[in-house]
Amino acid sequence: MSCFTKICGITTGEDLEAVAALQPDAVGVIQWPKSTRYVEPEKVGEWETPEGMRRVGVFVCPNERELAHAIQYGRFDTVQVHRIPDNWWADRDFFQGIEFWSAMKPEGLYFAESYFPFDQYVLDSYNPDTVGGTGELCDWEKSAQLVKAIKQPILLAGGLSPENVVEAVKTVAPAGVDVSSGVEGEPGKKDLAKVEAFLRAARGC
Repeated sequence: MSCFTKICGITTGEDLEAVAALQPDAVGVIQWPKSTRYVEPEKVGEWETPEGMRRVGVFVCPNERELAHAIQYGRFDTVQVHRIPDNWWADRDFFQGIEFWSAMKPEGLYFAESYFPFDQYVLDSYNPDTVGGTGELCDWEKSAQLVKAIKQPILLAGGLSPENVVEAVKTVAPAGVDVSSGVEGEPGKKDLAKVEAFLRAARGC
């Protein structure tokens, strides 16, 4: 069974169309205004994704109003949240049909005591100035331990590229992989040759 693949940091409709043609399992769009890859949900809502491809909005500690607005206008079916306190909560009855993923560094998941029932976790490196797309490697050894210990699926992110994704999957054995800057020609602009190489490598694991 091939690895679940997510291409994150999409910034234009043209990039989304080109990336979607290569058939990753999910695409991600940053919904944090401080990020250089941020795209307003109203703009995202103009973009189309193929049926069955997850449409992930990436947020930093959002409140329910922010989520409701972005989901409505950006047409996201998945919410990926970063930097949330243990008491963070969203009404899952209100957000029916939406998957919730929590993203954090491996050390954070070791000590997390969240009461919110997340569907999946994303293990990523940490940079206080941005969310994702840093090119910094996540701790693979700690990630591999968490994959064995936690029942929810885990995606591995942080510094992945076409060159190292096979080694990463063999080392960590995640349910899937998540890449942004590792398949860019410049910040916010996807290099389709790199995207294709990454997907081919990940699917071959």
